[in-house]
Amino acid sequence: MPTGTVHFISLGCPKNLVDSEVLLGRLVLDDFAICEKAEDADIIVVNTCGFLEASRQESIGVIREACEHKRKGSASGVVVAGCLAQRDKDALVALLPDVDAFLGIMGEEKIAQLCEELTQRVKSKRKKAPAKYQVERNDRECQADVGRLRLTPRHTAYVKISEGCDNVCTFCIIPKIRGRHRSKPVEMVVQEVRELASDGAKEINLIAQDTTSYGKDLYDSFELPRLLREVAAVPGVRWVRLMYAYPSYFTDEMIDALAHTPNVVRYVDMPLQHISDPMLKAMKRNITKAETLDLIRRLRERVPGLVLRTTFIVGFPGETDEDFEELLAFVKEAKFDRAGAFKYSPEKGTPAGRYENQIAEDVKEKRFDRLMRAQQAVAFERQKKWLGKEIEVLVESRQGRRTVGRTAGDAPDIDGVIYLTGKDLAIGEIVTAKVTRAEGYDLHGTACVAESVAR
Repeated sequence: MPTGTVHFISLGCPKNLVDSEVLLGRLVLDDFAICEKAEDADIIVVNTCGFLEASRQESIGVIREACEHKRKGSASGVVVAGCLAQRDKDALVALLPDVDAFLGIMGEEKIAQLCEELTQRVKSKRKKAPAKYQVERNDRECQADVGRLRLTPRHTAYVKISEGCDNVCTFCIIPKIRGRHRSKPVEMVVQEVRELASDGAKEINLIAQDTTSYGKDLYDSFELPRLLREVAAVPGVRWVRLMYAYPSYFTDEMIDALAHTPNVVRYVDMPLQHISDPMLKAMKRNITKAETLDLIRRLRERVPGLVLRTTFIVGFPGETDEDFEELLAFVKEAKFDRAGAFKYSPEKGTPAGRYENQIAEDVKEKRFDRLMRAQQAVAFERQKKWLGKEIEVLVESRQGRRTVGRTAGDAPDIDGVIYLTGKDLAIGEIVTAKVTRAEGYDLHGTACVAESVAR
């Protein structure tokens, strides 16, 4: 008999997804059964996001839905974990009185025992309720994210290489939620990758709040190049992808590692946020326009075929028409393969949230629309460079008669796909395909080799 049943809801970014996989792994290890439907579960666990006000409201809405199941009697307990619990702390206890316990971001050691106590409390009807607020400090050393119950497809996985952030971007609440930057030792990351590769992961996506600062706290030097080499050498790993790179610390050694390390794909996710010097200074991005342009030049010169993804913020406090036009011109000229944008939202607890020169919502909307239209034209044109080329494709799924995959230039969930024709294409395999058509953000192609590409 299982200890109890749990319905688990994971919200937010890939970093939160890893946390969810660890929490689920601990629950399964304690003999909890995981339910697909909330109404079938004893306990509902919501791992929340609290990065932006929109994500905060989404999390609160999901929590209230979980509490409604509890009020109807189909669930006996609701547990809230993650960034929202860490960010809002005691305020949530008053806002969400039907929640049984709050865990925050460091709850993996407590989750199983807590859910067991909640289950037993209902069964015994006499057992004392566990403490409602169990959020720990956010400065604990990193632990290995092993024993995960995977939520991603078996062939792809995310690996957190560090926790927290030492940057002081004025729009960002993450350092207050996640704490100071703490790197995992190289050996710990490699241990995690070995476990994932043995479970079938061919693609490893390296993530953190700031991946380029990896190692500075542990080794007094930037050790991302060494980490890339060691992760890429793990048997079974075919693609290693770098995400959440911070431009201020992108060294020549990192560029060389991208260019010359086998199995490291030529793809970088590097949020720039803006290009206007007044905006970069107001955001405290610790980089100038000239330095940004030089970094992009060096990356493209030394990493042939590089696919570069970035994100921008429009409507940051004090953004003038001139600042925005400079950003718009930069997007058109820089020709990023992939780019997204956010409309700035004031976040409580951040310096920018207190700035007086906030931008009107209708102005943000217009700027966002113009920027994304410009980037769409760039992206569609950039896709044409693949026409006629033979490239590696990771087979992801099937949609009716079509097989769907991703190129090395497409990160999971956020980028486009390639639709393949060909027989006997196994999900999770890497095949060679010839690109025959570009359609918007996606490609079409014909598989040339049905079996896994050898290296």
